[in-house]
Amino acid sequence: MMPPLLSSVLFAALLQGGQHPIVDSAHVLRDAQSAQRDFERFRRARLPVGDVYGGTCDVRIGRYCYWRGDDDDEIETPPPEAKSITDRRGQLIQSLDRAAAMLPGDQWITGQRVRYLVDAKRFDDAIRAARLDCRATVSWCDALAGYAAHNAGRFALADSLYEAALDAMSQADRCHWLDVTDELSDELHDSYAPLDCAARERFARRAFRLGAPLYMISATDLFTEHLARRTFDRIVEHSATVEGDSWGDDERELGDRYGWPKWFTRGEPRIGFDDLTPAIVGHDSGQPYYFLPSLATFEHPGRTSTSDWELSDPRARTGYAPSYARSIHELPHQIAFFRRGDSTLAVGAWNAGRDTTLLGRTLSAALVLAADSGALAIARDSTAHASGRITTIGMIDSGLVSLELLAVTDRRAARARVGAPPRDTGRIALSNLLLFAQRASAGDGAGDEPDFAMAVDSALTSEAIPQSRNVGVYWETYGLRSAEPVQYTLSVEPVDVGFMRRVAERLRFADPTSGFRIEWRDVARSTGGIGSRTTRLDLSRLRRGRYRVQLDVMASGGITASATRAFEVP
Repeated sequence: MMPPLLSSVLFAALLQGGQHPIVDSAHVLRDAQSAQRDFERFRRARLPVGDVYGGTCDVRIGRYCYWRGDDDDEIETPPPEAKSITDRRGQLIQSLDRAAAMLPGDQWITGQRVRYLVDAKRFDDAIRAARLDCRATVSWCDALAGYAAHNAGRFALADSLYEAALDAMSQADRCHWLDVTDELSDELHDSYAPLDCAARERFARRAFRLGAPLYMISATDLFTEHLARRTFDRIVEHSATVEGDSWGDDERELGDRYGWPKWFTRGEPRIGFDDLTPAIVGHDSGQPYYFLPSLATFEHPGRTSTSDWELSDPRARTGYAPSYARSIHELPHQIAFFRRGDSTLAVGAWNAGRDTTLLGRTLSAALVLAADSGALAIARDSTAHASGRITTIGMIDSGLVSLELLAVTDRRAARARVGAPPRDTGRIALSNLLLFAQRASAGDGAGDEPDFAMAVDSALTSEAIPQSRNVGVYWETYGLRSAEPVQYTLSVEPVDVGFMRRVAERLRFADPTSGFRIEWRDVARSTGGIGSRTTRLDLSRLRRGRYRVQLDVMASGGITASATRAFEVP
C-alpha cells in the first residue's frame, strides 16, 4: 500500500539496470508543505490554554506585542505537551523523512525535517539529518546542523558547524548572516554603522564574545544563538507558523531580536467579539536578558564595572533566554587581582544569601579570566554554597573577569562581571586591595605579618562590612627594591554624600559623616619581587553609607602608586 505522502506523487521506474525512479519533485514538495500546514493547524487548535496578556507592550514590532515578563513567573515552566500533538508531529516527521529520501537536495524539506526533529527534542536525529542525509548546499546543511546542536546545548559543536557554514557562504550571504544592525543599542550602533562588511564581522564577534552569558558554560552561545535565529528565519520563511500568521518582515525582526518561542499557549476567544480567532502567546525557556556590552566595555573591557551591564532592561533592542539559566541575577561580590610572574591571580568571593532563587540549591561556581584575545582561564567548584571564595590564575594581562554561580537542575544563575585592567607599567605598582574579616578586636594598626592564604579564606564576600566592624586590608606592592624606604597613606572617606546631607551637617542638624586617615613609614620587604602587607582597621565609628578606602604608596624618589576599594556600612 502506498504511503499517504506519496498518494499524488507520479513516478515511473526506469527499466535499465535498477536505476532510481523518476520523481515528480513538485508533487513531493507540495505534499510535504500540505502535511506541514495540517500539523500546525492541528497543533494550534490543541495548545494549552493560558492567560492572554492585556498589559503594555515592552516593544511593539508590526503586528506583534513583545513583553519580557518576570523571571519568577511560573508560566515559564511549560505544561506537558498533549499526546495527540506529539503523535501527530511524529507522523509529520515520518512524512518529511520520506520526502527527504526522494529529494535530499531540497532546502525546504531538509529545513522542516531538522526543525521538527529539534521540536521533538530528537537532537541527535536532527544533527544526523543535517550532516549525513542533507544534499542541499554545504552552507545550508552545516547551518542546520549548527541550529540543532545549539538547541541541544552543544555550543562548542554548534560554533564549529556554524564556522564551516560561514566559510562555505558567498561574501554577500556571510555579511547578511553576521549583520547585527537590529540588535545593537544606539551607542553601539553608531560605532557599527559606518563599518564595512569585514569590520562589522569583527565587531559582532567581539560583542558576542564579551556578552556571553556564563563563561562557565560557553563563550560562544550568544554568537550561535544569533546564527540559530538566522537559520530559523530561513526555515519558517515559506512555511506555516504556530500562530497561523502569514510571514512578514515584522515576524523576522521579532525573531532576530528576541528569539523564537520555545512553546505556546492560546487564549480562548472572548464572547461578544467579532474576532473569534484565539490569541497565540509564545514563551521563552526563561527570562530574556540583554547581554551585549556597553560601548565602554566594548572598547575597554579592562575598565568594566558592574554598572556597565544592564541585563534586565525590558526595552532593550534584543534579548536572549539561555536554555541553561532561567534567571541570571547580579551577584554581591569582591574580586581582586595579584601578579604572579607573567600571570594574573584572581580572587573571587561572593554572597548570594539574599537571592531566594539560589538558596538551598546545589550550586556550581566558576571564576573566569577572559583575555581580550579570547583566551580563558577557568577555576570551577561543583560543590559551592550561597557564600564562598574561589581563585584562578592565567597568563592574561587584561580583559574581563566573571564570577558565576549556577544551580544546574533549577536553571538559576547569578554573576558579577568586571574588568581585569592592564598592568601598571610604572616602576612600582599595587595590587587590588583585598578586604577580609579581621577577628582581632584591636584598633587601627599597620604592619601586621602578611598571610595571603588567611586573607583569601576570610575575604569579605560582598561590599558590606561585618557587624564587628573590624576589617583587614591585604595588598601587594611590586617593583620595590630590597630595604627601600616606603611611605604608606591609607584613608577612608565617604562617597555619594548628598547635598542635603552636607547642608544638614553644616547646620549641625546631623552628625558629620566620618572618615579617617593614617600614615606610616616602613622598609620594603619583598619575596620574588612581591612585597605583601596587611593593615587592621576599626570601622566602628563610621555611620551607615558607602565609603572608599584608598592606599597610596610613595617610594624613594617620590615614585607613587595607589589603589582603592569601595565598601558599605549596612
